[in-house]
Amino acid sequence: MRRWRSIQVAVFLLAACLAAAIPLSGCGKKVTPRGKNLLSNASFEKVSDGLPVGWEVRAFRGLETDIPAEWGVDGERAYDGQRSFYFLATEDARRFFTLTQSFNVKDVKRLRIRGAIKTLEVTQNPQQFPQANFAVTCYDAKGNRTESSRFYDLKTPRRTGTSGEWILEDRVFRIPNTTARVEFHCVLGTEGKIWFDAISVEVAEDFAWNTSESKNFTFHWLSGSEYPDGSREFQQELFDHYCTQLGIAEADRPNISSYFYPDSAALFQAVGVRTTKKSYWDEREVHMIHPVDDHEIIHMITKPYGVLPFALTEGTSFYLMQNYKGRPVLQVAQDLLKDGKLPGVIAMTDPGTSWKVDPELLAPAAASFVGYLMELGGPAKFLDLHREANVTHSVAEFNGAFERVYGVSAQKAEKEWLELLTKLDFSKQPAAGTTPPSTEAPGSMPPDTSGAKQQP
Repeated sequence: MRRWRSIQVAVFLLAACLAAAIPLSGCGKKVTPRGKNLLSNASFEKVSDGLPVGWEVRAFRGLETDIPAEWGVDGERAYDGQRSFYFLATEDARRFFTLTQSFNVKDVKRLRIRGAIKTLEVTQNPQQFPQANFAVTCYDAKGNRTESSRFYDLKTPRRTGTSGEWILEDRVFRIPNTTARVEFHCVLGTEGKIWFDAISVEVAEDFAWNTSESKNFTFHWLSGSEYPDGSREFQQELFDHYCTQLGIAEADRPNISSYFYPDSAALFQAVGVRTTKKSYWDEREVHMIHPVDDHEIIHMITKPYGVLPFALTEGTSFYLMQNYKGRPVLQVAQDLLKDGKLPGVIAMTDPGTSWKVDPELLAPAAASFVGYLMELGGPAKFLDLHREANVTHSVAEFNGAFERVYGVSAQKAEKEWLELLTKLDFSKQPAAGTTPPSTEAPGSMPPDTSGAKQQP
């Protein structure tokens, strides 16, 4: 049965906000069962008032005057049982829509998501949202998001076009340890029609890890894919070097869990993201196919002091590593300045601006400015800046935090940094930077210095 529904967006947004804000009283008192679908009515066989029992439709973004989508239970098409659920939106739709169900979890690290999707002429138009898939958001016991500010933390691939047959999704996602409630969504944000059916969300068991410990690391690896000789010792050595540069006493240094995978396929199976490295700063975990990390561990070292704007967070790692793709970061920044390509660092403290800057320009520029700050006030003041500028959302907010720490405006400091950068002489410097205290781990590949940001 089809029905056109006019949605009051404010009502749905209020319901969503309340759901995210209300603490979960008494949730997760028992360990979440294994081998059981955590969703109810997952094939939409039970229907009430045109909607599957246990599910709700939400609309996000857009205005009340926007053309709504059509949705409902389809009794003619199904992958499993007699019914499926569908969304249908026109090219003029300016909202995205979800069919949502939530459930509580406890002591769960990985969820396996399976389901069937069928599409008909699914196409993204301007001002629409690139979503036609399954998605998950995670909340802690207080109702706070445990991942990023993006609407979805984890999602299956967006489907486009006309599928003809049903597409079977099957993916495992790692969720934060602090997750107490999960929201599962069937999503359409584009033009076209999409059907969903036979959905399952189950707890996925973790791998059988071997472990060993050093002073600040717990290392995890799989049988048959051991760490190369000397790589674990080198990881600890790098960590100690970075902490010393930042002036962090041994008693204040964090403990980190490092997970070493034989290849990217195994990493994808574990975390649900196609990458060579995935880190979780709050939980101090790094999952990777490299035996040694020299980038994400710096983020985990500084995270307890606060999070600087994205550009400076990345710049901190590259400054401490002392190189950008094999060249000294200061020299790269100087060359960019000479070519008129060096971006303004203070402007990049605005989140909307930093994401538009080419990473090839952002990283060396920000690293060079971090080096200037370390010289200006030493590591203690630099950590103070982390505290004062923690999660600032605008240039004005960052400026205020900067001046409270350094006693001068950020713009004045930026001007002085540029003047000093023009005077640096690299004629007697090595041709390429190195990652202190040595260039590579004994018996292993060089540490990953790609600088690709893996935090969601």
